[in-house]
Amino acid sequence: MAGKPSGRAALLLGAKVVISLALFAWLFQRVQWSNIVATIGRAHWEWLGGAFGLLILSNILGAYQWNRLMRAVGIQIPFLKVCSYYHVGLFFNNFLPANVGGDLARIFDATRSGTTRTAAFSTVLMDRMVGTVALAGLAVVTTLPAIDRFHLAAVYLGVLAFFTFAVTMLWAVFHPRLLHAITEVLERVGLGRFRPALEELSARLEGFRGQKRLFLELFMVATIVQIMRIFVHVLVARALNVHVPVAYFFLFVPLLAVIVSLPISLNGIGVREGVGILLFGMVGLDRGSAFSLQFTTYLVAVAVSLIGGILFLVRIPHRRAAAQSSRRTTG
Repeated sequence: MAGKPSGRAALLLGAKVVISLALFAWLFQRVQWSNIVATIGRAHWEWLGGAFGLLILSNILGAYQWNRLMRAVGIQIPFLKVCSYYHVGLFFNNFLPANVGGDLARIFDATRSGTTRTAAFSTVLMDRMVGTVALAGLAVVTTLPAIDRFHLAAVYLGVLAFFTFAVTMLWAVFHPRLLHAITEVLERVGLGRFRPALEELSARLEGFRGQKRLFLELFMVATIVQIMRIFVHVLVARALNVHVPVAYFFLFVPLLAVIVSLPISLNGIGVREGVGILLFGMVGLDRGSAFSLQFTTYLVAVAVSLIGGILFLVRIPHRRAAAQSSRRTTG
């Protein structure tokens, strides 16, 4: 039984790798790599530094969003630690072959405060949900003017469907009957041992239901985070001497983010660049410049996530020392 899920996971991962490689093979035939290398090599570092700093600020705001959710369920962690845990999660999201790696890291880090994994999971789940609904909602609004001009009616319907799905999932998470139904199914297949965890999760999620003011605040925060990340693209464009009016970034970047968030490739690699070429090509940007824009923005995000990797490595000796001290005490 244990081997089957891992086999399916390996198959899914293999499919994502194949899609990413296929997309890069397609891109390899359509862009001039010498021009891309030259474009990135001539980048203005002050603008890249601005993009780097703005992305860090957006991550700090994202950490604040998660911290507010933790406090809502009684998890009290100093904000500096929350920022550290958040960036470690970003690091694992970028360097593990699945976007859930960072979420697992955040859950395990949050439990170090003494809370249960279920309580920590509820906050990460809600953080994901709020961010997804905010991103999808922003894409619905900002992509609307592009329907007629760029003939994106079919794409817009897809974005609208994604938004509807995200809102429905958020509603379902709050609905107590859903988890009750899942519990009954698990018991029928002999997995009733998960009932206590699901009942605790249901109680935790139930605690969020009456906090409308909190969620209005968090949706505003999540929307601001997404707008800040649009301007990260703008700053990278300035760094590369790519001249595209800011309005087009609001048209295309949220749509691009929605498409990249779909689990169809390895961490969005290949999809990000390919869709970027298609979208920005509609406003006259050549393939090499569009590729350079998306790939460099991705590199900035990876560079920022390395902060989390450094924090993770730095704390290893401290945690080993704490574990050894705990064993001596109990011994």
